[in-house]
Amino acid sequence: MANAFKSVAFESIHSSAEALLKIGAIDETTMGEFDEACIGEEPEIPPAQMFGANPPAFAEA
Repeated sequence: MANAFKSVAFESIHSSAEALLKIGAIDETTMGEFDEACIGEEPEIPPAQMFGANPPAFAEA
């Protein structure tokens, strides 16, 4: 499974936390808490399930 931000807002929050970590304002433990809060796992979807019964137009012969 791939990791992705839960939303654009969480991506922004995580980016700010990374900047704070870089300047030493927060530690690795706190950054880990931001990781857990902001990043979720995306389920891997097989190609057949992505298109369902309607394949994309470019797939037609």
